[in-house]
Amino acid sequence: MPLQDVTVSISVAYPAPRIGLGRPVIFTQKTGASSYEEYSTLDALKTDYIETTATYKKAAAIFAQPNRPDIVAVATYDASIGAALAEFYNRPWHFALIANDLEADQVAAAGFINDKDFKFVAVQVKDDAGREAVKDKKRTLVFDHNITDEHLDAATIGNLASLPVGSITWKFKGVVGITPRYLNDTEIAAIDTDNAIAYVVKAGKAQLSEGKLSNGEYIDVIHGQDWVKADMENEVQHALSQADKLPYDHRGINAIEAAATTTLQRGFSNGIIASTADGLPDFTITALDRNQVDPADRVNREYHGLSFEFGNAGAIHEARIKGSIRI
Repeated sequence: MPLQDVTVSISVAYPAPRIGLGRPVIFTQKTGASSYEEYSTLDALKTDYIETTATYKKAAAIFAQPNRPDIVAVATYDASIGAALAEFYNRPWHFALIANDLEADQVAAAGFINDKDFKFVAVQVKDDAGREAVKDKKRTLVFDHNITDEHLDAATIGNLASLPVGSITWKFKGVVGITPRYLNDTEIAAIDTDNAIAYVVKAGKAQLSEGKLSNGEYIDVIHGQDWVKADMENEVQHALSQADKLPYDHRGINAIEAAATTTLQRGFSNGIIASTADGLPDFTITALDRNQVDPADRVNREYHGLSFEFGNAGAIHEARIKGSIRI
């Protein structure tokens, strides 16, 4: 019997919070058996990790943000961060951070998350070689910041990840406690080419230089995909568990379709799903009736007949404007 009764799969066609969907976990190397603890305040975390530790400093950058999450988790590992990621993958976190900023652990974590289709890892690097080591990885956020004892990765996750998914693009946003850098065109072009993110001054304002993952996909798009998956699984699971039973006919199928539609409508309200020209949500949903599904699925009480697609709302990151002067 599967532990999960409802599974949503989403494929992205080109071109074209739930609590926990912004929660961070800090993976920390520590001698002994691995562990996982959650902290709601920095003072509580301080009892286990003193102020001089990298774990405390990452957590302090998270808790300093105005949009900080309700909980910061810490997962420990002795030798293998990959083993710890596998052990604690199903805990209620969505963004992983790495306390020691060591390249070997960053590469291992990025490789692990690259093979998943849910959650993220954020790493902070100091130079071109650091960016190159984790380049082109799915679901990896790479922050280029070389100022000692400043944690742009933790500050950004702390300030942006727990905002309503779909409501923001990550580019242009500010964070607390991080020094913006004045980079020249060559420097910022190199960072952009590697799909990394710096904290820079543009138009007189401190802001994130981009909002992309290491493989070039936009953070808000993939985070929105995760939200739709999680929210729809919850809605359909609720429909299944709240009813005495859902008959395998139009009544049960309509209930599942209604639950899925609720998620898509909410996704539109949050800013994940685009609007049509007449202001309507840009999604379609299709539910096969009882006679259209495989009889074997009816025997096994499995319904595979629901499908949907939606237009991604995206965001505008650049503008090119022309003007003229009359003499």
